[in-house]
Amino acid sequence: MYNFDESFLDSVGLGTLPQEQKNIFLQYAQDQFEIRIGEKISQNLNEEQLTEFENIIDNDNETMTKWLQSLGDFRKDTVYQKIMANTGEPDGSLELLNNYVTAKWLDQNCPNYDALISSSLDELRAEIMSQKDAILAAA
Repeated sequence: MYNFDESFLDSVGLGTLPQEQKNIFLQYAQDQFEIRIGEKISQNLNEEQLTEFENIIDNDNETMTKWLQSLGDFRKDTVYQKIMANTGEPDGSLELLNNYVTAKWLDQNCPNYDALISSSLDELRAEIMSQKDAILAAA
């Protein structure tokens, strides 16, 4: 996914917000981004896929086990190794396994996921930049 941080605020012209406001706005941007991505993903899924994806997000044991078994020796998968390196999560942790299964599920069920992320991020940035002056004035 995308990390919302100080560089994001700088890129949309909000780098001068007071620190407390920065934290609030970064959380708001993250939440909006996740909502938008979720809406775009769900538009292209059937009911069964939606249920399965929700189960993965909720760490449903049965769904997670099914996916992990279908993926074989996931510890050798470069996607698994990359996620582990990027997140710093220990090998086999629930968080790491969830991130891995989510990535593999999206790859199989939502092949245009990267494009959805990019377009959603561009849309969010444009929206924020168009309201930048009002946001700064309210801070």
